[in-house]
Amino acid sequence: MKERRDYMFTLVRQWRESGLTRKEFCLQHGITLGKFSYWINRWKEDESGGDNVFIPMGSPGTAGHPVLSVVYPNGVRLEVPSADLGLLSRLIALA
Repeated sequence: MKERRDYMFTLVRQWRESGLTRKEFCLQHGITLGKFSYWINRWKEDESGGDNVFIPMGSPGTAGHPVLSVVYPNGVRLEVPSADLGLLSRLIALA
């Protein structure tokens, strides 16, 4: 998978330097416009650090206070104070 990613990112960089439209570049390289657009977005995320973005929402507790974690199927992890069961219930309902 990393080889595919590296190859597509190389194509994205070539396209950016080429001066061609996405459509022209895709026609020349035998790539569908939709697939290439996907890789352009992935490249932009990688360049901006989008895969490693963490948005802190405040500290759920201090040392010595138990914390409950909710891990969603997409990998998002939320931690809330165990004393706030109402908040925990609402977060679980979002899953």
